[in-house]
Amino acid sequence: MRKIIFIAVITIIIFITFIKPGKAYAATLSLSPASGTQAVGTTFSVDIILDPGSDSIGGASAIVTYDTAKLQVQGSSITPGTIFGSTTAALTNTVDTSTGTIRYDSGSLGTAYTGGRGTLATITFKAISAGTAQVNFTFNTGTTTGTSIVAAASGPNNLLTSVQNGIYTITSGSTGTSLPATGALEDTLMMLAGGMIFLSAGIFLARKTFVHA
Repeated sequence: MRKIIFIAVITIIIFITFIKPGKAYAATLSLSPASGTQAVGTTFSVDIILDPGSDSIGGASAIVTYDTAKLQVQGSSITPGTIFGSTTAALTNTVDTSTGTIRYDSGSLGTAYTGGRGTLATITFKAISAGTAQVNFTFNTGTTTGTSIVAAASGPNNLLTSVQNGIYTITSGSTGTSLPATGALEDTLMMLAGGMIFLSAGIFLARKTFVHA
């Protein structure tokens, strides 16, 4: 009997020591789509997706940098999302085209957000030059001075655990119909001219044969 009690006590101690549950800070921010191919001159949208995990959040800050040589943000601000519903307050919404920096700060007024994955904001880019364009979050774990997700009631703690950046391929190809390459046009015109000559000769011979018949 004593042996059974001893084993039970040891089991409880091990459970409390090693399997004690703790709060999971699983909040993430990501760009969607995170990759893709766009032609120069086209516009495309990239969503900033917030996933709070199991946390109750009161606000979020997204600081995003982009390649100004290849991408151009359309407008002086980005489009707010619906992550906080009707209580959303966009505290900061700016685009610095000289440094290629977007800052979007948003929070809930009086009501914490406890929903699931959703769109914090949407960026509309225009592809302006061919190459590979990176779009990155400015993020440092544990600090609220950069990209961060703030808890609703536990003070200025950054709940953000990871971010997913974006990388996009910009091609120089046009979506319009292209003309034949140099040399091909001349060859086509010569073939058409030759065809017209043979057609005219055939008509002339046919009429001559019909007259003599």
